[in-house]
Amino acid sequence: MREAILEMTDKRGMSAILPKHLVYLLRVYLLGILCFTIFRAILLIQEFHQMHFIPTDQGILLGIKAFLMGLRFDTVVMGYILTLPFLLLAIDAFAGWNSKLLYRIVVGLVSVGLIAALFICASDLPFFHHFYARVSTSILISADKGGNNDMLSGMILQEWRYIWPFIPFAFTSWLVISRNRRLLRNILYRFEDSQNLAVFKWFAVFAALLCFGIWGRFSFQSHLAASTAYSSEYGFINMLGLNPAFTFTQSFVNSKTDAKNVRLMGDGEAVRNMQAYLNVPAAQEFDSPIARQVSFADSLATKPNVVFVIMESMSASKMGRYGNKNNLTPFMDSLANISHSFDSIYTSGIHTFAGVYSTLFSHHVVKRKHPLNKVVKMSGIATNLKQHGYSTIYFTTHDKSFDNVAEFLEANDYDRIVSKDDYPSDRILSALGVPDDYLYEHAIGDLDKLYKSGKPFFSAIMTGSDHGPFVIPTYFKPKQEDATLGIVEYVDWSVRKFLHMAAKKPWFDNTVFVFLADHGSSLDKRYDMPLSYLHSPLIIYAPKLLGEPKNYPNLGSQVDVFPTTMGLLKLPYVNNTYGIDLFRESRPFACAYADDKFAVLNTEYMFVSRENGVTSLYNYRKGDVKDYSKDLPVLQRGHENLW
Repeated sequence: MREAILEMTDKRGMSAILPKHLVYLLRVYLLGILCFTIFRAILLIQEFHQMHFIPTDQGILLGIKAFLMGLRFDTVVMGYILTLPFLLLAIDAFAGWNSKLLYRIVVGLVSVGLIAALFICASDLPFFHHFYARVSTSILISADKGGNNDMLSGMILQEWRYIWPFIPFAFTSWLVISRNRRLLRNILYRFEDSQNLAVFKWFAVFAALLCFGIWGRFSFQSHLAASTAYSSEYGFINMLGLNPAFTFTQSFVNSKTDAKNVRLMGDGEAVRNMQAYLNVPAAQEFDSPIARQVSFADSLATKPNVVFVIMESMSASKMGRYGNKNNLTPFMDSLANISHSFDSIYTSGIHTFAGVYSTLFSHHVVKRKHPLNKVVKMSGIATNLKQHGYSTIYFTTHDKSFDNVAEFLEANDYDRIVSKDDYPSDRILSALGVPDDYLYEHAIGDLDKLYKSGKPFFSAIMTGSDHGPFVIPTYFKPKQEDATLGIVEYVDWSVRKFLHMAAKKPWFDNTVFVFLADHGSSLDKRYDMPLSYLHSPLIIYAPKLLGEPKNYPNLGSQVDVFPTTMGLLKLPYVNNTYGIDLFRESRPFACAYADDKFAVLNTEYMFVSRENGVTSLYNYRKGDVKDYSKDLPVLQRGHENLW
């Protein structure tokens, strides 16, 4: 008997002990864990430079802990993938069918489920590198309008960083398919299990393990959540342990349950808090509780023209003025020195649509909402200047319908949207359209025409070159070999060219130029809410209209640009926004939203609240990664209540 058992074990391995159905599921589980570990290792290699924030003596240990934590999240994902196949195989085992058709269906379900999860893992690699966050449903936010898809696919196909992750995806998918076919032939087809009590016991044990794997923890009070991974002070280590399929699915579920789970203060309390924050009189003359009449004791002799230049990804961290050592922006650094420059300005989000919306309409973006997709009438800067006789125009490098910009702006008093259709085809270099210097050159011609009409003009120029695919025109030779650095040199050179062209025009002396970012870039990843993604330059240049150059250290937000500009023009208007005039008012806090987290900053501390429930309070001025939530509970509660 002993020899017979040994012989059977040699031939069938685990199948000599376990039902073949469970052997198949266990081997598929191990295959999935292997594939997820491959992608986690690739992410570690891709982002290994982030480890320099971690002390050397802790790095290896924390890395091992992150991979062990990853096994828990990977197991949850595999548990969901294997649940339906388990149920089907259990039916087959109990009924004694040994159905080859059912086995093929099971293998197909497993393969599709696992390959879908691996596709999310592949998509996560460029997403993480760009946004410094695990992939979520925010990846779909710009793909919800059909007109966006051609441009999105063009950007993806023209940039290697979006393509290379599908090499490991192709490899792991091949591994899944080939291994599943082998298991189908060698396990499910080859052996037949007899019906006995042991089979039922093993299935009961496996069902319990499957439930435990999906639950992910020993406590019965709550299942495994993304917050469990946040066990260290270092954002990268915490995020390394997560599984992208888990975070994507969780964000999808959260998007459907936010309305039920969000805790809101009463309307009356919210209105009172906002009125106090914005210094709005309690006795209101307007329907809107935040609207306030703004007027000035005197006025300017003429109505100056206004040009907003919203610069793609122009993080303050790219400028020498704020510590960059690569000398990428010599012209903008010198421009800041002869302008009114605000050094503590933060964007309200990390997407271009958020930058356009917040700059032109002085409203913050709302969680998981694309504010331009639903066309509504708002009181933005174009509407207010139009009431004072201004012409209004908006320039973009690419398709005007991308992010629904054209439809939204046309409904909000922009006379004309200049876009890809207005440029000669030979000047269009990529899916993002024309390069910055040609955009400026074209804009100069249109602004000349507006000036000749006899009316003052307002122009918003949205640049695009500092966004992948990074295409540097052949006539510009950067000093940096790295395209991500060389493109910043080109952007700076383009601004220089723009102002030199504008200085020769008769409308230059009576024009206010405002330079800021739509959002920054995830360069300094000390925190999982990178400050470099939020910190924006704000340079106001009007040498003939403004007084002596000055630097302003006071805290400000992207939403303040419109009211601050109106203050410079000294034109009366109703401010029905969340912005303030930075020359005349002070802002104690600035707020920013980044898909799965938001931040509230004062002059020293940054409060970060994550969708997974983890909150932190950092002394960002010192670059300290310590969480001060427990040390400064009053400040922590104040930031929470503000948001």
